[in-house]
Order: sequence, then structure tokens, then C-alpha cells
Amino acid sequence: MFLVWGLLIGNLVFWSAFWVWRERGRASTTESGPDFFHVIFFVLLGGFFLMVALAGYILCVFTTCLTFDLSRPVWNVVKRKLFIANILVSLAASLGIGFVLSAFLTPALTAIGLDAGMANMLPVMGSVMLFQVAQLWILIWAPLEKRLIERRLFVQGITADQVRGGICVGLSNPASGMLKRFGAIEEDMGVLWLSQEQLIFRGDNSAFSLTRDQITQIERRADARSTTMLAGIAHVILHTSAAAPSEREIRLHTEGHLTMGRKRDAMNRLGDAITMWHSKAPVPLQS
Repeated sequence: MFLVWGLLIGNLVFWSAFWVWRERGRASTTESGPDFFHVIFFVLLGGFFLMVALAGYILCVFTTCLTFDLSRPVWNVVKRKLFIANILVSLAASLGIGFVLSAFLTPALTAIGLDAGMANMLPVMGSVMLFQVAQLWILIWAPLEKRLIERRLFVQGITADQVRGGICVGLSNPASGMLKRFGAIEEDMGVLWLSQEQLIFRGDNSAFSLTRDQITQIERRADARSTTMLAGIAHVILHTSAAAPSEREIRLHTEGHLTMGRKRDAMNRLGDAITMWHSKAPVPLQS
């Protein structure tokens, strides 16, 4: 995990420094001092993009990506909308931050020899890249995930107290290919409970209950093709018997957490709780 983060950040810093060094001395004979109109223009432009990003984010979260009919399964539609919303909101936010930074950093960059056009765009491009890296750890759509799960289960007759008694999880198949990862790898989203005798899941498009005998193995395995590797998350994978009313392997994803660190901690608690329950020593789940 630390090696991957080191390579990622180190590569970004190296190429940014190399690019600045390479472009030094190519500046045209233009004034390098601060320009009042330049500052005002880029601050206003950045503010516009930030307002668009904020408005788009709030709209997506509180309307569940413009999904209003929750009387039927919606996750497969929402995750496609979320894929597009993530691009648009992230791009608008990073452009907004980049243009605001450009208003104040451009004079300093031209002073060290960068061309005026490159000095204007470098903070913007750097902001876009850094925003993408930040999103590998900060999960901006966690509130939407939790809101979707709760609202969908409320429609199915699950009460708020019952939802709080379980943990929000997503389900996926460990054997799924890359095409299944478009938008989000989770094939369903819902809540998991540990009762005295059964492990119960109620989701957007599926539901099941498993007894201890129907779970033949509880595995912890990292997904090498997922960004969860960057947080050292080892997913809980349930191996079920042929008599179980669900897939032979069920991979669990903890949902509704704002950072990868919290997501990892929730996964560890979930794994411990299921292991203890399976060994007939049940413990209460906490989100």
C-alpha cells in the first residue's frame, strides 16, 4: 500500500518538476508582475466553476442522481448516472480551484521563466491531477450511497431503527470481469444484519438470509484491481454451500464512509463480527 502511494505521488511530483524545469527560459518578453484584471477574471471564472460543482453535488446527493421513483430497483441506473456525475462534478471543482490558484500563482511562475500561457494553465492542470489523487482517499459520494440505501429500504417497509441496527454494505461477485466495474463494481446496495441464527441482507434488488451451515468459508481478500488496495482493505468474501439461496461467493463492500481509512476500519469490524457470529459468538454490528 505504501509503495503504491509512494509511486503515485512521487511520479506526479517528478513529472511536474520536470515539466516546469523544461519550460523555464521559454517565456516571451511579457510583464511578469501581477495584473489586477487577470486576477479578477480568473477568480470570477474559478468561482463560477466552484458554484457549478457545489450545485451539481448537492443536486445529485439530495435527488439520488435525479432518481425519484424508489418503488422499484434503481441501483443499476443510479450507478451509471453517478459515473457521469463524478466526472462532471470533479472536473468543475478542480477547474474552479485551479483557476483561483492561477490568479495568484501565474506571476510567480512567469517570474521563474515560464511562458505566460503555460503559467496560466499549470495551476489548473495541477489542480485537476491533485483532485483526482485526493478522490482516491476522500469518498465524496458516501452521503449519496447512504441516502440511497436508506430511502430504498424505507419504501420496502424497513424502519429507521432497523437500518441503524445493521451496516450499509454493497455486494459484488469476486469473479466478475472488468466490464462489471463500469461506474461501480457493486451489483447491489443494502443493509446487513446478524441475527441470532441468520445473516440477513436486504438490498435494492435482492435479499437473502444465510445460516451458519450455509456459509462454508469466510475469506478476507484484497481486490488488486480496485482503488481499495490503496487503503489496505481486505474485503470479506462469503463462500456459501450449494443449498444457499444466493451466489457461491459474495464479496462485501462497506458503504457510506467519507474516507478510505474509515471504510477499511468498518470492513475490519464487519469481518470480526461475521467471524465471531459464525463461530456462535455473535456481536452487535456498528456502522
